[in-house]
Amino acid sequence: MYLKYILTGIALLIGGLLAVQGSINSQLGGILKSPFLAAFISFSVGTLTLLALNVLVRTELPNKELLSSIPVYLFLGGIIGAIYVSSAIILIPKIGVATMLGASIGGQMIVASIIDHYGWFNVAIHQISAGRIVGILLLIVGVFLIERF
Repeated sequence: MYLKYILTGIALLIGGLLAVQGSINSQLGGILKSPFLAAFISFSVGTLTLLALNVLVRTELPNKELLSSIPVYLFLGGIIGAIYVSSAIILIPKIGVATMLGASIGGQMIVASIIDHYGWFNVAIHQISAGRIVGILLLIVGVFLIERF
């Protein structure tokens, strides 16, 4: 039972790292005068980090048959990541880190609730409830308050 709370705390800390990442990438984009070059550098460093991690833990490479059996849509995560990181680099100087992350989390919660409700992508079903809807609305109101003040 406590494991869920520990894991939620870890997720909270990782979420904090996104604020740092967005700020760093935004500053890099300003120095390079290109949000896309900054995103490319960020992904390149991340790719090298993941390569080293996979070598360190001795991850077995998938064979051709396994790779060809993977549905194409499962490869879209990298594209979505590139859109998110590039957009954060562009938007953070204009609207601030808190507003950018708050709004993106609001969007995530809306889509996540739909995914949970229907069990898309093989996730466990968690029905949309009045409490979840109110929570999302409060989050969105919070974003507007952050932007206003």
